Amino acid sequence: MSALVFEARWNRIQRSREQGYEELGDFLGRFASLGPLVRCGLVRKREEWSEFQRYHGYVPTEAGEKFLLYIPDKELVLVRPGKSAPLFLELKNDPAPNAHFKETYAEPTKAQFAAMEEMRVNAGRDSWRAKRADLLRQHLLRGYMDIRAFTKRTGAGEGGLLREGLAKPRVDRVSDQHLNIELTAEGTTFLTPLDDHDLLLVNPGMELPLFNRLDPDKAEYWCGLP
Repeated sequence: MSALVFEARWNRIQRSREQGYEELGDFLGRFASLGPLVRCGLVRKREEWSEFQRYHGYVPTEAGEKFLLYIPDKELVLVRPGKSAPLFLELKNDPAPNAHFKETYAEPTKAQFAAMEEMRVNAGRDSWRAKRADLLRQHLLRGYMDIRAFTKRTGAGEGGLLREGLAKPRVDRVSDQHLNIELTAEGTTFLTPLDDHDLLLVNPGMELPLFNRLDPDKAEYWCGLP
């Protein structure tokens, strides 16, 4: 079966090249990292593993579709005709080019979407809670991660953010519907606050760098992988 999948994929790559497309791996280069694509919000981790997936389970976001075409049945991501140069320039906007990034670190996002759906169901007719769930979904699709999912996986949470100077207590919290911390300038490298909806999100591709910042001993294994 794998040979058939490989042959079908290869044939599609060949046809696509004739049409002006470029396979993403060819565009990036043999040993290039997906990190810049992730941090620029152009690809995100898919919800579930697939037996024949490529690109370590990353697929284009809505923003990435401007440059990339995803073909699910062939597990291919192609750079659209005429978009190689614009994509190259877009990747120059990488917000953290020196950040640790390991393609295999991020997990499939099904559990995060399931938690979001539960939030949406539990919101009922509460418009604020419904909007909160909808905003979380929008950001998950863009590659962000809820801080609660990060804490569940790593054990590092708001205490670590405060201790390491990435956040400080909010002294003027308006209501329980607002965050009770505010980020410092350094904290915004790793996180994005949606203050009015009590959401704190890990920026795309910054899960491992944040883990390393908060608990370097535990993150050392992942950061040391080739």
